[in-house]
Amino acid sequence: MHDQLFAAMQEHIIALNEQALCKTLDEALSLGVLPADIISRGLSTGLEMVGERFERGEFFLPELMLSGNIMKNAIHKIRPFLISTERKSSGKVLLGTIEGDVHYIGKNIFSAVLEGDGYEVHDLGVDVPPANFLDKARELNPDVIGMSALISIAVSKMAETIALLKDNGIRARVIVGGAALTEKNAKTIGADEFASDAWQGVRIVRRLIER
Repeated sequence: MHDQLFAAMQEHIIALNEQALCKTLDEALSLGVLPADIISRGLSTGLEMVGERFERGEFFLPELMLSGNIMKNAIHKIRPFLISTERKSSGKVLLGTIEGDVHYIGKNIFSAVLEGDGYEVHDLGVDVPPANFLDKARELNPDVIGMSALISIAVSKMAETIALLKDNGIRARVIVGGAALTEKNAKTIGADEFASDAWQGVRIVRRLIER
């Protein structure tokens, strides 16, 4: 019975049908399905399928954005049940678009997907100076820090930020992404990981935190 509900959740996410997903969530919760199982076996699996379609070129940026928002809304819907079962966060992630850049779409997709996968996300927004990353990292002690840059002139600020974090003993792993970066220059500026899209970023965050 529960397997059918999980399969339906996955199908609704792939179809980008938030209304049908909400009905299935209500049914699952009324039957006493554990929220953690809803997330791991239904929602996260469905979102991973969306990510696979994106990587194969079957889905595009609008679909990825919409699926991230659907996932975020689904988590919001079941959050009271998560609190009642004392579900713990999968980890803590600090995000921001680096100083000199005000692009936010990729970052916001990544944030939504991370939240949907159970991570506690703190988003600093856009045009974030290096000192702000450092101050917030000291305050939160995140597991991972994510930075994005869509324009090339912001990459030097990203390198400055990474150096500042390391010089001040911040132990969080740094993941970077955006059109201004490649895996090669991500390593050059001192980042631990590079992600070309939101779903690859989630897989990297999982691996970093599990490690």
